[in-house]
Amino acid sequence: MEANRDGDDARVRAREENERIANEESERVLDDAAPLLGGPASASRANAMGKREFFGQPLALVPLGATEAWERFGYYAARALLATYAHARLRDPNFDVERVWGARTLAKACTGYDFGVHVDANDVGGLRVRDAAATSASARLYGTFAAASYLMPVFGGVISDAMLGAHRSAVIGATVMAVGYAGMATEWAFLLGMLAVCVGNGAFKPSMSTQLSALYDASDPRRDAGFSIFYFCINVGGFFSPLIAGTVRVYFGYEAAFASAAVGMCCALVIYASNRKLVKEATVIKDRERSVDRNNDDEEFGGATLDDDEASDEESPDGFGAKLREMSRVAQRNPSAMLAVGAVCAAGVGFSVVYEQQGSTMMLFSDEHVDLHGLPTEFVAALNPLFVLVFTPAVTRLWDWQARRDAEPHQMTKFAIGCALLAMSFVVLMFGALPIDSHASPMRVSVLWIVLTQMLLTLGELFSLPVALSYVSKIAPHGLLSALIGLWFGSSFFGNYFSGILGSTYPEFSTPSAFFAALAAIAGGVAVVLLIASARLRRTAPG
Repeated sequence: MEANRDGDDARVRAREENERIANEESERVLDDAAPLLGGPASASRANAMGKREFFGQPLALVPLGATEAWERFGYYAARALLATYAHARLRDPNFDVERVWGARTLAKACTGYDFGVHVDANDVGGLRVRDAAATSASARLYGTFAAASYLMPVFGGVISDAMLGAHRSAVIGATVMAVGYAGMATEWAFLLGMLAVCVGNGAFKPSMSTQLSALYDASDPRRDAGFSIFYFCINVGGFFSPLIAGTVRVYFGYEAAFASAAVGMCCALVIYASNRKLVKEATVIKDRERSVDRNNDDEEFGGATLDDDEASDEESPDGFGAKLREMSRVAQRNPSAMLAVGAVCAAGVGFSVVYEQQGSTMMLFSDEHVDLHGLPTEFVAALNPLFVLVFTPAVTRLWDWQARRDAEPHQMTKFAIGCALLAMSFVVLMFGALPIDSHASPMRVSVLWIVLTQMLLTLGELFSLPVALSYVSKIAPHGLLSALIGLWFGSSFFGNYFSGILGSTYPEFSTPSAFFAALAAIAGGVAVVLLIASARLRRTAPG
């Protein structure tokens, strides 16, 4: 019996040794083939890890989408609350504006009205003037917040490409944003918290998009669908956040509602940090594959520096300044790509001027003139992300169907269609608001007008924003990906800034309907210009 066991053990050891030798031989063959595939000796095994898929998309899209969903939960909660919070506080003659650091100075700079001056509760004329100033100030505050949130990624993208790398930028940005939302939950530090959120967003946004882009080759047909799915994830957070924040506000007040945004940001940070290895496996190998062609000149698109350690090791002796000079040379070698990115960003400004009214004047209009059947006004803000969730699968299937038949429109044509749909949405709201003959009218219209407006607005968004982001990431030259994605988000700075200025004129229009007609005209004009420009860009621009 003992001899039999010894013989069995010997056979087991021999079989294990043979399997080990076979595995080593397989790995050696893969390593020998790796340089032919554009990577180092370990690239083939890393590539096998990086190509894990989830319903036809890279598996790393799942944690990136979940991270962005929770980050947008915080942002959309703050956005849904901001305009109505500022309006409610500033219009109240008993509110002490000095309790909020910097609020009196900022509001006076925006409107010329001093909210520190007491108005008697029986002074009807004084209260009307204060209410109009509060409406204007809340629209400007919302526009400034949104604008700054999109300006900071311009600088954050450059710093990410030149110094920090995408991973460090994402972690730093998420942490600063969580602190900022906590500050907004305290009355005194409300404006300081807003500033921190904007700064953190500058580091976070381009870093996430950079890592998403690196999951796909420039010619990967899944790219547009992948970005749309990512956009879908964003709007999962965007849908639930106004519902939760609005409910919290009703029962516990505005401060607790803003605190819910901080909780969402902390969830985003935990999800991202715990899945860093999975994302790195899917992106680093693609970064190495692309590095083979980095010495090419024009028509060289879609690169990124994702591995923070590699980014630090490759820094030149001159450091940050040398990186900036190299980025400038890359831009000069790729004029067609830079022209196309500039055109997309210019169109994004015009789109955002109109689109962002949904968070300011549309919220104020809903609060004062729409029959919401007792629901919190913040629920209106949930309609847009809800329709994104509903319409995204249909839109992506449409583009997949067109792509299989080689009939998918160019990205700039899609953008033009999106602007036309945006114009149509405010034409609908213009007709819905016709019965209201003045801003002071107590009349309320059916909520169905807002629902239909948001449906068309959302379709316009799906044909514009994710498509533009995908296009910019596709044509961006190597070494400029984060910077140009930051520039795209930066174009929203101007759009949101001018949106705030335009929104502040809302009380000056004789009726809400006249204001919405002006919005429709602006969006329609951008659509026409885009259609004209897209023909030239299709001939000269990459992609």
